[in-house]
This record gives sequence, structure tokens and C-alpha cells, in this order.
Amino acid sequence: MGDPQNGMAGVQAAESLKTGGATSSASAASSAVEDLEVALKHGGAPILKSLACRVEPGEILGLAGETGSGKTTLALAFLCYASPGLSIARGSVLISGRKVLDTAAGIAPAKEALRALRGNEVSYVPQDPGSALPPNMSIKEGFASVMKAHGIDDKAEHARRMESLFETVGLAFDEVFVRRYPHQLSGGQQQRVAIAIAFAHAPKLVVMDEPTTGLDATTTQKVIGLVRRMSRQFHASVVFVSHDLRLLLSLADRIAVLHYGEIVEALPAQDFVPQAAHPYTRRLIQALPRTDEPVQEEKLPPKLSIPEAERVEVLRVEGLTAAYGKNAVTHALDFSIERGSCLAFVGESGSGKTTTARCIAGIHGDYEGRVFVEGAELPPRLVQRSLRQRQSVQYVFQNPTAALNPRRTAGSSLVAAIRSYQGLNRKAAWEHAAVLIEDVGLHRNHLHALPHQLSGGQKQRICLARALAAQPTVLVCDEVTSSLDVIVQSEIIDLLHRLQHERNLTVLFITHDFGLARIISVETMVLFEGRIVESGPTAQLIEHPQHPYTQSLIESTSLSGARLGDQRRS
Repeated sequence: MGDPQNGMAGVQAAESLKTGGATSSASAASSAVEDLEVALKHGGAPILKSLACRVEPGEILGLAGETGSGKTTLALAFLCYASPGLSIARGSVLISGRKVLDTAAGIAPAKEALRALRGNEVSYVPQDPGSALPPNMSIKEGFASVMKAHGIDDKAEHARRMESLFETVGLAFDEVFVRRYPHQLSGGQQQRVAIAIAFAHAPKLVVMDEPTTGLDATTTQKVIGLVRRMSRQFHASVVFVSHDLRLLLSLADRIAVLHYGEIVEALPAQDFVPQAAHPYTRRLIQALPRTDEPVQEEKLPPKLSIPEAERVEVLRVEGLTAAYGKNAVTHALDFSIERGSCLAFVGESGSGKTTTARCIAGIHGDYEGRVFVEGAELPPRLVQRSLRQRQSVQYVFQNPTAALNPRRTAGSSLVAAIRSYQGLNRKAAWEHAAVLIEDVGLHRNHLHALPHQLSGGQKQRICLARALAAQPTVLVCDEVTSSLDVIVQSEIIDLLHRLQHERNLTVLFITHDFGLARIISVETMVLFEGRIVESGPTAQLIEHPQHPYTQSLIESTSLSGARLGDQRRS
């Protein structure tokens, strides 16, 4: 028998979502899914199980949960869409009070009606705007194509709407900017263009699927402020999917938690942390790296297993000034890391963290200064380094999908690295790959999987195993958890702790999140505009930050600020 309290929480969650929350009653203009079931086309257990979910005009509903919980599947159902291999088996969809799909009544929009619905009444903002914006069209041409697709051919009207929307989202409306192509824009600019296009026809409902995943903390704050403002200005309902619970606490009016295709809890954002009752919701909250609560002993960075007298400096960087062309990115950086320890590099996008790491790894050779590993200076460029020098520094990238060859199985990728660095024959390399894949917490069966058959966390584990195949002295981890949900993120951090302890690995951990730095590293350096503005023991920096920039980064990882409803809605 289930826990009565948990069962009651589930009932309250369903009722809250049906009525639009405890503080507001459902209106005739609300958008909703009712008795929704999404299942595999060829049978099997349903992906979503009899869900009811409602969002009011001007309201932002956050959908939280780990990878595979059903967040995106539910969000896409609002567009009357199911991913390939899935179908909406049962239920109804209402947009602004109008029933557009009802399987029981036989109501289903025709193809042309769907085209009119999507974009006019309900629009979609994807996770990666760079891949969603037409790469062969300028921003102006891409905006115009959306206008034309919905029957607006007047160029003057295109310009009027574009100017108005670009001003609203904080983009320049001039010929130089609008003639740029997507690849010429930053991630934040691309996302603002995508949001402007989504609101081009003043939709009643906007579905946003992880739109801030690839953005740094500062840009993310700008985007969520924009989403909040656009929702209020256009009186549009917003369904916002995110694995970042902290972000939803600062943005959403209500948060619904999905687990295995069911909504297990739904609460107003300001009540979410103190009132969450379901064990899964509490697990999500507890897995979130924070700076405003004590860290459990088992989550603290591992203590060095090397005796004090035997500790040696493994990585040293002297006077590192890196540039792209004539533009200096970092300025005379000096730091070192001892064997078996971890140093966290904390800073927002553009601060110079990744450029510094790429210099150390030999990926970016345009720098002045010196890099030493175990006392030996490394040549600036990777091609100039010996096999042993290349082995000594291994890099784990932020995006595991892009880092893995889509045509190679996980085993093939590992075997290639093992044979390259260790010179083993194919049979011995496969045996070693099997040991490595188990060492990072996966099963030997995963050796035969292609990247698209693996989850984000599994792909990142494969990338870690590939780096370990070189038996490195220094492991560079570049935002390796930024695209993962909080539970998988916690698992990867635990894995790094174990590997660091067992192998006496020296780790350079790059992040924009002080909450992560707190649980991964004893020492932290804060980078701002290419300079080290503060450094020292992580706990000390969090307790007594001196630089205003450090203070702002720490505040961004505190849930106390995110829970303030007035601040969220300001």
C-alpha cells in the first residue's frame, strides 16, 4: 500500500493543475490538456498517464523533473504534437478555452489547421535556437518567412512588427544587425530572436523547451526576465520546461513536477521549497547545489589521500595571456594545482575560463606565458606536444553529444582512445574498455550503443571514460554538468569524487555555479573579464566574498532569493 500522504499530494497536484493553482480559478481563456495519455505507437506502457494540466493567461507554468520524466512530451502535447514513435492515444487539448483536439469526440485538426494553429495561437521556443533558426537566411529573412507562412506578405508590416518586437526583447533594429545570419550572433542574441519570432503573431500560449540550457548565468537571468515581461505584456500563457529547478523558482508562477509520466506535485513557486511533500520533489530540491544551506558531509569534496609531505605541484600556469587575434581574453593569470586536488574556475560566459582551459590542453595555442605539468613546460599547441604530453592533460567537454562521433559506438570510441594512447591490440583494448565503462558506472552492454541511444548523463560518462583511457595527470572538466538535470548532475559529481579519490586525479573544474564549486572543490578561483578577482578556499569565499562579482555569483545559487515572489514578479 502506498503512503497516504504521498497519495494525497498526488491528488492535490492534479487538482491544483486542473484549477490553475490555489490562488486563481480556471478561466474560459485558459489553455489545458485533459485526461492526456501519450503512448508508443506500437504498444507498451504509456509515456504520459492520464494527465490534466492547465495554465492561465499571463501565467508561467514550470515543468520540472529529471531526463525522461515526460516534461517535453507534455509540453509538446500543447501543440498537438508527439515525437516520432509516439502518439496522443487519449485526451483533449484546449488553447485559450477552445478545444482543438479531443480523441473521445473525434476532434482532430487537419494538416492546414495545425499549421495555422502553430505560430498563430500557440508557438514554440526550442532548446537550441542556433539549430532552429534557418542558417541560410538572415535574421530579417527568417522573420519575414514566418510572417509569410501565416499570410502576412506586406514588407512594411514585417518591418513594423520586427522593430516593435526587437525593441521589446532588447535587440538592435538596424540594417547591420538584421542582415546578420544566426551563426554571427551570440547564444543570448539567438535566443532573443527566437523569442521575438515566437511572439510575432501574439499567441495565446508559448511553449518553451529548455531555452536557457546553453546560456551562462548572466544571460539566463536576462532571458528569464524577458520571458516574464513578454508573458505579462502579451497576456500569454507560458509553459516553461527546465531541468534547472533554481531557474523555475525565480521565473514560474507555479511548478509541476513530473516523474515517470505523472505529475506528482504542483505548487505555487513561492511555496515550493517549504511545502513540497512528495519524496521525489524533496529529492530534486536536495540534489540542487546551493550556497545558502550546510552541505552534507558525504557531499563535500574528498580530502587528499596523499600525505602532506608527499604533495607536489602538478599543474602550474605562469603569466597566461590568451588572445583571439588582437583581442586579449585573459590577462597574466598565475595559479597552480597540487596532485590529487581539484581547483574550481568560476565565472560567467566570456570571463576567460574555457579559453584558459583550452590553452592548458593545447587546443588554443595563441597565448603568452607558460604551462607546466609535473615540472615540464608544455608546448603551446597540441600538435607540438609528445604523446606523453598529450596524455597528461585530457579534456571533457560541456556538450557530450557534440564530443562523441555519432557513427561510432561507445565501445569504438573508447577502443580508439585506448589503442592510440596505450598501444594495446584490439582484443586487449576491448577488455580494457569494458573495465573503464564499468568504472564510470555503466554496464558493458553500453559499449555497443550509439550516442543517440544514450541519455545525456550516460554520454557524459562515456566522455569521462574516454579521457581516463589516456591515464591523464590532469583532467579538465568544462561545464560537464550544465546540460544535465540536478539528479544526474549529482551522480556525475559523485563519480568525479570517486575517481579523484581512487586515481589521485588532479582536476580543473570549470563552472558558472558556485553551488557546484562548493561540493566539487576545496579551492576556487573567480574569473571576471579575464582576470582573477578572488581566490581561496571555497567555503571561505562563500562565507566572506570580497569582490562584488563574487557576491553576485553566490547570490545566484541561493534559493532564498529565488523564493521571493515579489522579486520574481518585479
